[in-house]
Amino acid sequence: MTEPATNAPATISPPVVPRDIDVTLEGPAAAHTTLCSNDGAHPRFPDDADLVTRTFCQDVKPGGVMPTPHSLAELLFQLGLDFKDPNGGNGTGGNPAFAILGHSSALTARKVTPAAPTAFIFTPPSADGTPPPEYTVLAFDPGEQFVEIASYDPTATTVNFYVVFFEQACNQAAAGCSRADLLTPKLVTGWSNVRVYEDTTELGNTILDCHVCHQPDSAQKPFLRMQEIAPPFTHWFSGTTAGGRALLGDFHTVHPSGEDYGGIPGALVDAADPSKLAALVTQAGFGTQPNAFDSKTIEAEQKTTPGSSATWRALYDRSVLGEFIAPPYFGVDVADRTKLAAVKNGVTAFRAGTTTDMPDLADIFLDSALRDMSFAPKLGLDGRGLLTQLCQECHHSKLDMTLSRERFLVDQLDRTTRDERDVAIARLQMRSDERLAMPPALFRTITAQERALMIEQLRK
Repeated sequence: MTEPATNAPATISPPVVPRDIDVTLEGPAAAHTTLCSNDGAHPRFPDDADLVTRTFCQDVKPGGVMPTPHSLAELLFQLGLDFKDPNGGNGTGGNPAFAILGHSSALTARKVTPAAPTAFIFTPPSADGTPPPEYTVLAFDPGEQFVEIASYDPTATTVNFYVVFFEQACNQAAAGCSRADLLTPKLVTGWSNVRVYEDTTELGNTILDCHVCHQPDSAQKPFLRMQEIAPPFTHWFSGTTAGGRALLGDFHTVHPSGEDYGGIPGALVDAADPSKLAALVTQAGFGTQPNAFDSKTIEAEQKTTPGSSATWRALYDRSVLGEFIAPPYFGVDVADRTKLAAVKNGVTAFRAGTTTDMPDLADIFLDSALRDMSFAPKLGLDGRGLLTQLCQECHHSKLDMTLSRERFLVDQLDRTTRDERDVAIARLQMRSDERLAMPPALFRTITAQERALMIEQLRK
């Protein structure tokens, strides 16, 4: 496929997660108390709650004990998502189902690449297609000291979303955690200070808010999101599609065969299957997705006109207008071959012990495609257009209006107070690694000129 004819941003900021991202959240003890407070809707609490609350809150029962997982494997076991047979199958023989995503438009999208993909481990879909009585989905991203979990509450008949934070020994080191601590199997063991936050807590007032993707309209129920829900599942690893095999090939330039990944036994990694996650999402009642990425049509259009898809362009243009979250990139390949080769060489040297510096596995994106990935704004937008594309996703009037964040509403910009506009200007001028910086560098990169246009618009 030909490279897209878009301009690379003049400057590209790294997708940092601020170190104090959780500073406004409750401490471990208070967070546990909040999690384990019965809302009155569960007469057998915690045993009739979703699996996350049910397992973490066993200590509210006489003689019960709160689990303290010290690794990803222990957390998976706690949630019934452990691999009973590491040489078995995907979703069979007692194993959970799993899928691996090589490019995303979700929370940590700027860090998700074929070299550092997101691993989804979940309740296997039912064989007869009936809705599962309950289910849990865990998402793991390398490089981050948290995992995301969605878990169905059979009593409240709704799906709840959680972020589980943890620390490692390196958090106490003077130099902090290195890429070797965060991008190797070290990340999944040696956990401490595990804290669980539901999306109904102050988590919603941070950049980790689950509602933006999973409940963009507060008047509707939350839902599981899988934009590429139909074959050929463009950006998902698979041994049954050309694109999926290519992504597995990129993955194995960095991760040798047989290496465990994100809780998935190494012998099973190549059996990743997006159709199983699509089946679970559909059985759960979410088969019709907003701004769904039509893989089959988009890939077919590019075969006719390489590097172009009218179907994808329609999705992208609507996201630029702030109508919904951005679609994934139109092409299978998001990697710059030169960058990927450099990462491969860096990992090889690290494994051989000739360097102590682990390369950044996320730094392989095509710079010229960052705008089409929506990691950078569409070229040529004015200040208002930039605010709409970059900020409205988290600042619009259909989200939770009780959050302080929602005092700044891009879809009602003309009615936003001068004080709130000034706050937005101040946050646009912060360093990209600061917790309140706008837009968060974890999501977007903007140039100095684009930043100036946004500030100019807000000063009007």
